[in-house]
Amino acid sequence: MDAPARAPRVADKEGNAMKNNPGICNKCTERVPAEFLNRDGQIWLVKNCPTCGQTESLVSTDAASWQQKRDMWEYVPKDKTACTLKCDKCKVDHKPGMVFLDVTNRCNMNCPICIATIKGMGFEFNPPLEYFDKIFAEISSWNPMPMVELFGGEPTVRDDLIDIIKLGRKYGLRPRVVTNGLKLADEAYCKSLCESGIRMRFGFDGRNADIYEKLRHNRGAYALKMKAIENLKKYSTRRHAIISCAAYGFNDQYIGDMLQFVHENNDLFSEVGIIPLTENWKEGAFQAGTHTTSEDVEKMVKENVVGGDVEFVPAGLSYIMRKPRAFFRKNPRSETLLLAGVHPNCESLTLLYSDGTCYRSINHFLKKPFSIAAVEAAALCKKIEPKLDKLDPKKFFQRMRGRWLVYRTFVPWALRTLRLYRMAGPKPIRGFFKLMGNQIARMFTTQDPWDKRRPKRLLRLAVLPFEEVHSVDGARMEHCKAVFAYEDVADAGKIKSIQACMWYPYRNALLEKISEKYGIVGRNGCYKSEPAAEPAGAKV
Repeated sequence: MDAPARAPRVADKEGNAMKNNPGICNKCTERVPAEFLNRDGQIWLVKNCPTCGQTESLVSTDAASWQQKRDMWEYVPKDKTACTLKCDKCKVDHKPGMVFLDVTNRCNMNCPICIATIKGMGFEFNPPLEYFDKIFAEISSWNPMPMVELFGGEPTVRDDLIDIIKLGRKYGLRPRVVTNGLKLADEAYCKSLCESGIRMRFGFDGRNADIYEKLRHNRGAYALKMKAIENLKKYSTRRHAIISCAAYGFNDQYIGDMLQFVHENNDLFSEVGIIPLTENWKEGAFQAGTHTTSEDVEKMVKENVVGGDVEFVPAGLSYIMRKPRAFFRKNPRSETLLLAGVHPNCESLTLLYSDGTCYRSINHFLKKPFSIAAVEAAALCKKIEPKLDKLDPKKFFQRMRGRWLVYRTFVPWALRTLRLYRMAGPKPIRGFFKLMGNQIARMFTTQDPWDKRRPKRLLRLAVLPFEEVHSVDGARMEHCKAVFAYEDVADAGKIKSIQACMWYPYRNALLEKISEKYGIVGRNGCYKSEPAAEPAGAKV
């Protein structure tokens, strides 16, 4: 939309407006100068295009919450932003911690809000194992070795998905599958996939068929997803994440029930990621009504958690904790944070903790607000980093010294911060000793504590924007650690990457060339919906 009258510029604490921060013109998609404006309590990104004039995009409906994250984690650059948003020409090594990998654009659903299918892209992308072998060989050499998310389309429609998983593991990678879950309603298939030991990000928008009818035009998907979850509980030995799309008028009223459902299945799901509905579909394909931003999703959560008092913090504050984590886990990077949390207005995070019957805000179990506690914890991590830098977590005695330093630093803080009696649960004495026993056990192992499937009282909930090209800016993308990897056919087959939220403008042209190289391209008329097999007893 065309921008109306001017409004106050957003600046940092010292009053310096960000300089030379690029955005993407809403009309011609050129990279143009951009700035944030606070208008009537909302944050808008205004782009000044020399050809199209001024355009703008709504970034947040809650300017105070948006700004508070920047104040908590002082990240905003004051000088020229190096990122130009021209990712195809970028030579910067972002040392990504998370790699998304498109494995197909085939899908067994036909969601009108999706832009990653054959119908939306106009050609088929379904490369052979040779393609993935080349990519895995390259990204496994990156330092640090990244997490890998197998993406789509719908990865489970590939008959060789398990072969792709095995291929990634051959190179030391730990792939995770992002799935809508429909094919897991087939018990035999779910069993075979679970036997591969794979972790999943399971698409689940709520516990009501109406949601899927309105949001995805597929009422029957709900029954299939519920059957899939039954099968996961039966066969999976791992704990998984829920990925949900949220929008006003579609499932905002069901957020509380979804969290209760996760609580009922807290032996299967330990994490929830909620993505605001991203308006990337073609004009006329879908009507969203009210625009939903990250702060809107935060508000939905706050209004639906028992007792309220929910606070969100920049997920990057937990990213700072990677150094102490290295002394307790083989992989110091969080597997929870989908986009790696390296900008205050990217991924936000809150913690929910079970009181035995439902999840409550972590504030119920703290003596101080979560927002203050998170900042304090991050400051303590920074304080001990120089000492930890001198220790090697791979060597037993140095690892023990590092752990002792972490405990010595954080135990007094924890005693000042936590209400241990509440955290211990309905049987406080037993709960307290169990809690302490788990911590002591971790002193002598680097085994991933999330490997075994058992009920967990702590739920990590993240809100994250994704592929919102209309609202990205150079400052947010400059240090992004989440990328899509691909083979650049036009450049001697080199393996390259593009930041996750900037993938959409480049994706179709790049993937079509890859399809042409491997001889599997089919155009326009080739699309058809592929419904998953209906489980016994399910009504679709």
